[in-house]
Amino acid sequence: MKRLLYPLFLVVAVLAVAIAFLSARQAGRQAAAEALLEREKAAQAVAVERVWNVAAPAPAEAPPPEPKPVPAAEAPQPATTPSPAAAVPAAAPPPAPKAAPVRRGKPAPKDPMAREALSLVGADVGAEAIWLQAINNPDLPANERKDLIEDLNEDGFPDPKNITEDDLPLILSRMAVIEAYAGEAMDEVNLAAFAEAYKDLVNMCARLLQEPLPGTR
Repeated sequence: MKRLLYPLFLVVAVLAVAIAFLSARQAGRQAAAEALLEREKAAQAVAVERVWNVAAPAPAEAPPPEPKPVPAAEAPQPATTPSPAAAVPAAAPPPAPKAAPVRRGKPAPKDPMAREALSLVGADVGAEAIWLQAINNPDLPANERKDLIEDLNEDGFPDPKNITEDDLPLILSRMAVIEAYAGEAMDEVNLAAFAEAYKDLVNMCARLLQEPLPGTR
C-alpha cells in the first residue's frame, strides 16, 4: 500500500511546485505590465502639462486711460442735397459658393461638406458635428474616413509645415477632440487614423517646444 501511495504523493508534490512556479511567473509578468502602463501614463501627463503651460496666455495689462480730446470748434457745413443715384447704394454681388478642395492624386470626396468642415474641427461646434457624422458613416469609403481623421494635423492650419505658437490652441483642441472620440471609433480604420493624427499633433507640440516630449519617440 505504501509503495502505491508514494508515487502518487510524488506526482502531487511536483504538480504543486509547478503550479506555484507558473503562478509566480504570471504575477511577475502582470506586475511588470502594470508598471510599464503607469510609466506611460506619467510620461503622457508630463507632456500634456508642459504643453498647457506653454499655451497658457500671460495676463494682459490694462492699458493706461487715454486723455479725453478737447472738442474743436465746429465750422458750419454747407447744406448739400444728395442725388437720387448716390442715395441708393449698389447691391453687392452674392458670394460664390465655396467648393471643397480637391486633393491631388485622390478622387473628389463623396462628402464635400465634411471635407470643408474638417478645417474648423476644434474651433467650431457645428463643423465638428458634421465631421463626426461623416467619420461614423458606414456608407462613406474607408479611405475617405481615414483622410478626414488623419488630416486633422493639416487642414485648418495656415502653414502646417511651418507652425507657430499661434497654432498651439488649435493643436491642443484637436488633441482633446481625438481623446474624446477615439475610444468610440467605429472600426479599426478609424482607430488607426486617430492614433496617427494624435501622434502627429503631439510631434507638432514638440516642435514648438523645441525638444522631444517623453514617450513620443
